[in-house]
Amino acid sequence: MVIATAPPKVLTMEEYERLWKPQGWQLIIIGPTSTWRQEWGAWEAIREIVQNALDEAEAYQWGYDERGLWLADRGRGVAVADFLLGPPKLKPDWSRGKYGEGMKIAALALVRKGYSVHVETVGREVWMVFLEQRVNGSAETLAALWRPDGTAIGTRFHIIGYDGPAFEDRFAVNLPRSAIIAEGPSRLSQPIRRFNQLIRYTFSGDTGSRIFARDIYMRDIKSPYSYNLWSFELAPDRHAAKNEQDLWTDIGRLWCCVTKVELLEIFLRMVHQPPLLETEESHNISMERWAMGTEPLTGKSYADFVKENASVWREAWKKNFGDNAVIRTADRWNSTVKHLGYESHSVHWLVKDTLEQAILSDVALVKASQEKLREVQVIPDDKLTVRQMAQLKLARAIADAMPFTKVSGVRAAIIPPASDRVRTAGMYSRTTMEIYIALDQLERGRTTVDTVIHEIAHHTSGAEDLEVAHAEAMTRVASRVVEMTHGGQFDALMKEVTW
Repeated sequence: MVIATAPPKVLTMEEYERLWKPQGWQLIIIGPTSTWRQEWGAWEAIREIVQNALDEAEAYQWGYDERGLWLADRGRGVAVADFLLGPPKLKPDWSRGKYGEGMKIAALALVRKGYSVHVETVGREVWMVFLEQRVNGSAETLAALWRPDGTAIGTRFHIIGYDGPAFEDRFAVNLPRSAIIAEGPSRLSQPIRRFNQLIRYTFSGDTGSRIFARDIYMRDIKSPYSYNLWSFELAPDRHAAKNEQDLWTDIGRLWCCVTKVELLEIFLRMVHQPPLLETEESHNISMERWAMGTEPLTGKSYADFVKENASVWREAWKKNFGDNAVIRTADRWNSTVKHLGYESHSVHWLVKDTLEQAILSDVALVKASQEKLREVQVIPDDKLTVRQMAQLKLARAIADAMPFTKVSGVRAAIIPPASDRVRTAGMYSRTTMEIYIALDQLERGRTTVDTVIHEIAHHTSGAEDLEVAHAEAMTRVASRVVEMTHGGQFDALMKEVTW
């Protein structure tokens, strides 16, 4: 008897022996019962079939005919042993799958839903069925009927009776090339160099952005961008990363490689604290050097990609926050930064250190200012004009008259600007306990007195500019100067001063 139709979804051993075995069909009992993996539906099944196709051939084809949906690849084919369910056989690291069991579970889920599954592969033809077995009751276990036949190349799965979605936009390989707006090397380089991808694409139903893991949809993400990532391990159910932080580190690797200013502008808004654009990246992304590691082909640290492209990162930073913005590393520098004519901005702590390689930080600004101020050139008294010397004598008298711990000296000096945005009127050295007053401040009594009061307040308070302690110390010193002036303590010097 020639069998021209699909076998029943549930086949008994008696039916096999009577109807199918005489036609040359062999029976493989795969093992799991029909109740296994109840949570699997059409998407999970199609996902696993496509995953195997991509691992085989890096591409797949799909379509519908009068019988249902078909999915095909041009790989090496599926061996009979591949249909057996046994101890996990690990796939290579570069594969999209891991254990090679998804194909069997996919068939089980589809047959359980009432579809017939027909597989044509190199040298053989296969029907997936449930075999009814009676041992203390009845159980349906997954089985396969196969015989020599099939195709010359590749594998073709036919889901007969299925007219639902093919989920084509859940596979990154189906997205238009124009949707890939940036790429960066992943940590996988053998046998194929894999690239993480930044994606901008409107998916069907406008469902928002997505994370693809090795070309295959994993989950949605609240972000203006979608991602296709390769360098983290998936949890067994493929719905999440095995370690969530590994996913965010891989996203960090990708952003280290982005070189378009307009994309980096949006990234910086996402990681600004508080976020200017609230996304999942805002609180989760990691660009820590040790966590990202090195790109395997060149051995270069991913963090160094940011350093190499510092000019575009600085341009994006400037467009967002202005010329005078620096990265905040600690609140203690806020007042000093402001005094130097800059403004501090916080970023997510797991990106801060890497971004500092390209963008000026508060610490780097203060250090540069301190380096400049080390270039102070003291001017001997005999090189000053009569006017400058008169103002300097008044400044020294005010410093000596303070009832606090005395400074060791007050000197005229040429002081370089503390930054490219502010000039420096005076300076206090904590090392030598000396006060330096810029020559231009010594041209007038008012500017001289203001400067020496400001620097004495640094000496007595130990605080930085714009800190509360420094402001309070200035008030105390100024009050004392006013009191002594009214008492006539500086009358003789006042006569020589040009106000």
